[in-house]
Amino acid sequence: MARGSADLTRERLLGAAHDLFVERAGQSASVSEICARAEVNVAMVKYCFGSKDGLLDALLERVLQRLSGELSRLSEAPLDPTAKLRRHVAEIVRNYVRYPYVNRLMSERLLAAEPDAVDRISASFAIPARDWYARLLADGAASEGWRELDPTLFFFTVIGVCEFLFSARPLLERAFDAQLDEALLARFTEHVTELVVAGMASPVRASD
Repeated sequence: MARGSADLTRERLLGAAHDLFVERAGQSASVSEICARAEVNVAMVKYCFGSKDGLLDALLERVLQRLSGELSRLSEAPLDPTAKLRRHVAEIVRNYVRYPYVNRLMSERLLAAEPDAVDRISASFAIPARDWYARLLADGAASEGWRELDPTLFFFTVIGVCEFLFSARPLLERAFDAQLDEALLARFTEHVTELVVAGMASPVRASD
């Protein structure tokens, strides 16, 4: 297969996998379903990616690089630290809507504890995000009096507080009879943003 044709097939497979996962709110799809959507022979998954896991790794890598790109652009935006943090939290929530499968794919790779997979996730997303938080926290402390926080723990805290609504969506819908619609997303975005921003204030110390 010519290089250009192989690249096109690769893009069609990635696009098909993304579309199916979004339609299914993050749930998986078989190789045959992905290939049927992409209108390519199932053998092309092995040819282009080596295996289904290779396809999923490529899709996850693409999304994580896009998320890291958002952080880079936000870093250069002419905003104060609080405004950057507010925009960032809103972007996290929005990205769980745009890529509802990213947490499942990442969790599967991390739980497998494969060193290469962990290293790729670290290099493409976790370390750049943690370093971005470190710079943001330092800027906020210097210009707005933010409390001193560990950037690594802050990374896990911010991502975690935004993520559970989406990973536990069946619980939201069945136990609490709520729908993850635009109105709820707006309320949730405001809710988590206010929680995170309020947590940046330096603790008030009682006078002696």
